[in-house]
Amino acid sequence: MSESVREKIMAVSFHGTARLDPRIKLFMLIVLGCISFFINGDIPELMLMLAITAFACAGSAPGWGIRMLVVYLVISYLNTCLKYISVPGISLLMGIFGVTVLKMIPIVTMARWVLKSTYMDELTVALERAGMPRAVIIPFVVMFRYIPTLGIEYRMIRNTMKIRGVSDTIFKALIHPFATIEYILIPLLMRCLKVSDELAASGTTRGMERENKRYCLSETGFGLGEYVTAALFVVYMVVLVILDRSSIGQYVFWRQG
Repeated sequence: MSESVREKIMAVSFHGTARLDPRIKLFMLIVLGCISFFINGDIPELMLMLAITAFACAGSAPGWGIRMLVVYLVISYLNTCLKYISVPGISLLMGIFGVTVLKMIPIVTMARWVLKSTYMDELTVALERAGMPRAVIIPFVVMFRYIPTLGIEYRMIRNTMKIRGVSDTIFKALIHPFATIEYILIPLLMRCLKVSDELAASGTTRGMERENKRYCLSETGFGLGEYVTAALFVVYMVVLVILDRSSIGQYVFWRQG
């Protein structure tokens, strides 16, 4: 590959925290998934979401991070307001659903950022250098690549429904669940089967099954940035757990406002 082509490809690469090694990103995602469900205080949870938002904003995804932070704040406030509404059965279910959504928002924010900021060649090389067997790497990379494709297929199905005059709303999905299965889920499953075959063929043509050592255009490996980021992340998670077990974790942020 000529240097001019290489420079053009690298010119559109991600910057900031998005350039971290994929193994660090996956490590942070796994730890975040555990910590998010482990802490319960309003302030530690808000601090966790603020940290994830700042991390995403520093890694070529400021719009996504800020949007998810706004969603988190709105749902937090609405979930607190539910404490003042007493409807037998419904209030309890809505409270459980609201808490579950709040726990999932930081994970979804981080997961989408990892998906958008990681190239497949970098992920493959990083996993191979980590010593993972090829039988694990190939399905994982295909799944990693397939998740954004699933969203694209869903949007295509919705556009087709709009062209044919069939609207797709949450209200109609709740009122007419069988129609939702017919119009969305069945076409999506059919497309999933076709796309999975296409991805398998694409992986074969790109030499996914070759035993040779792989390389990628960008530098992949552990440097000072990766070690510092991992250390700061672990320390921050420990601090959040300690705060959650202290009196700060018992402070109900929204009600006091």
